Amino acid sequence: MISIRRFIEQLSLWAARLTGAAMVALASGLVLSLLASIFYRYVVGRALSWPEEISLMIFAWLTLLAGSLGVREKFHVSLTIFTSLLPSPAAMWAERITLAMIAGFGAALVYSGFDMLERTAHHLTPTLRLPLDYVNYSAPVCGALIMLHCLALLLKPNGKGTVS
Repeated sequence: MISIRRFIEQLSLWAARLTGAAMVALASGLVLSLLASIFYRYVVGRALSWPEEISLMIFAWLTLLAGSLGVREKFHVSLTIFTSLLPSPAAMWAERITLAMIAGFGAALVYSGFDMLERTAHHLTPTLRLPLDYVNYSAPVCGALIMLHCLALLLKPNGKGTVS
């Protein structure tokens, strides 16, 4: 069990580092896209049509990637008024149940994301005519990351991985 726990933790850590690097690259691309839009609109006097579409696609990925990373790093807002009143073992179990529900949300994101991919297959974005899959894959990918990070936290002994 220890080796499986260690493997899941290392996989979660590796995925978190990759997610962080991807977020830096995407945030840079978002800033460049917005700056190009502003420059061409106000300096050149000719608005570009593509930066808004690219920015929306990048923003979707950034939002979901940040959400998955927030699960691992525990930077999401949490309400602890009830768990702080519980004795330690009960609070640990309540927090583990919360993690299991978050993992369930990740599973729902994977399922509905693949459903959306199936329903929008062969659809293109309006301006650049790119496949909608480029943005729609963000849901199942980030759902899988959420499940991975929840599993890594749930496998930590003595409740050290709880979300409080």
